[in-house]
Amino acid sequence: MPETIPIERLFSAWLGAARLASFNVLASGWETTVFEFRLATPCAPHALPANAPLVLRLYSGEQASIKGAREFCVMSELARRKFPVPYPFCFESNPASIGSPFLIMSRLAGGPLLQLSGFIHATRCFLSGFLPFVRTHACLHRLRVDALNLAAAPALLNPAPGDSSRPLLQRMLAAIASRIENGPLPWLRVPLAWARERADSFEPRAISLLHLDYHPLNVLVHGRRLLGVIDWVSADVGDAHLDVATTAAIMSSSAMARPRWMGANARGNLLRRLYAGTYLALYNRQSRLDFERLRYCQAVAALFRLSTLGMMLQAGAESVGYRRQALAEVTPGVMKLLARYFERKSGLAVSLPP
Repeated sequence: MPETIPIERLFSAWLGAARLASFNVLASGWETTVFEFRLATPCAPHALPANAPLVLRLYSGEQASIKGAREFCVMSELARRKFPVPYPFCFESNPASIGSPFLIMSRLAGGPLLQLSGFIHATRCFLSGFLPFVRTHACLHRLRVDALNLAAAPALLNPAPGDSSRPLLQRMLAAIASRIENGPLPWLRVPLAWARERADSFEPRAISLLHLDYHPLNVLVHGRRLLGVIDWVSADVGDAHLDVATTAAIMSSSAMARPRWMGANARGNLLRRLYAGTYLALYNRQSRLDFERLRYCQAVAALFRLSTLGMMLQAGAESVGYRRQALAEVTPGVMKLLARYFERKSGLAVSLPP
């Protein structure tokens, strides 16, 4: 990638006396660009070791500093509690250093639970690591939130001043309402009214730490061993049913242009139903779900995701904090899958715009 050379030069200057042994692009997602690197000599000021695989994660958008600070805080607390995450060494909030706020963390071996290189390999990898995937999510929700020092984690989902103290469900509904007005997304007004009418019946009974983007591409495995969970940008606290519902909604609607077997077609739809159904059944064995509450949360998760993708189409990916390139993933197939998912959970039809 063309941006690698100037970033490598700026990063070398930030490291000071420490020297880079290697520096390469690792991945590029909706919110961040990720580089892998090794140091020839240690960087004492930031406790970075030499000859160890490390990751440089660059944040984009108006909330880049908030996202990075939140992710660093959450991962630091989870690492302290021995939860499987890459070890976060440091976070630089000043974009002047290399052009963006960035996080440095350890580079885990293995690969994502959902391998996209081939259908047979993907199925074998997915089935072998699926139970640890579910167990780890349930384990996250059993952590005591009051024992985690999250005071330094700035609120990300905070649609209006003073909203940060409100329950997550209320903040999600407020964010959807804000997007409907600012998009504008008038086709979501009726679904939002449906969700708001029922919200009081589903106030959280218990509070858990939530990932809110927990899916097979954000879980790294090696065979049957789960190595770590990545991408904690959206982490928040609230009802665990919202996190389970978000995972189910993502797994049920994430269609891809490539590979074709994960697209919006007969095979892809079958795989999505199988994966999401198996996930919910196994999670319920680990930690009992209230299925009426879950069904409502699934509808809210789908509605929140529809509002996110709707804003990307209406006002650009940057309007919801994503990189411009993420817009390529918002296809008519994905929108239809999400709309149908919401309809199944709510009984209310969604009329997608042309």
